[in-house]
Amino acid sequence: MELLVVTLAHTSPGKDVDASSRIRLILETVRNAPGLVNVRFYHSREPADSYYVLLTTWEDEEFWQKAQARYSPRNLLLASDRELLTSPPEQWLMHYLWGYSRPSAQPNIAAVHIATIRPEQADRIERGWIESLRRQAMEPILAFAFLARGRSEDVSLPCSPPKTNVVPPEVKDEHEEVPSSLQTYGQVFLNLLSWPDETHRRDFYADQNYKAINTVLHSIGAVRVLDLEPLP
Repeated sequence: MELLVVTLAHTSPGKDVDASSRIRLILETVRNAPGLVNVRFYHSREPADSYYVLLTTWEDEEFWQKAQARYSPRNLLLASDRELLTSPPEQWLMHYLWGYSRPSAQPNIAAVHIATIRPEQADRIERGWIESLRRQAMEPILAFAFLARGRSEDVSLPCSPPKTNVVPPEVKDEHEEVPSSLQTYGQVFLNLLSWPDETHRRDFYADQNYKAINTVLHSIGAVRVLDLEPLP
């Protein structure tokens, strides 16, 4: 079963050129790793807060375990110029739950929603979130999206596998404080959303399905929303 490794790195404002160059070098290194399926690379849309999201998909956990000492994006970031980072990168190990791709629509803007949910609520949230996304995907709003579930790499608990693996073959509140107990022990969900333009993005957020699941997520967990732009 494919493993998704998600890396979030906050970089120093005013050093975007150096940070982007450094991260591109890191990605070139990671692309040589055995068992790597694909890489996706995003940067923050707002200049006031600079961060990068790196998504690397591996054939399975065994390939990742063999490769991580040399190819882990977080380790490579920590081994590079520390002055480019404002804090140690976060990294999650996840499995895909649901995926959507509309080839005719270019994913020009994106967002990632990271929700840390109490373990006893995680299965219920998984079912509700997938159903909400399926309903919204019936309208031609999204360009590319997926939902994944897993844990922080720092938690030494087994990663709960999803019941299905249907991700496409290729595959706001950033400053809101995350309770430490949830951040350490909760189940983590990651929802990547991409749209062709701002109009489609606004329509997605205005939809009642999104509003309903968003209300539930904030009531039982901690949610971060990062606005992104895809990078080639």
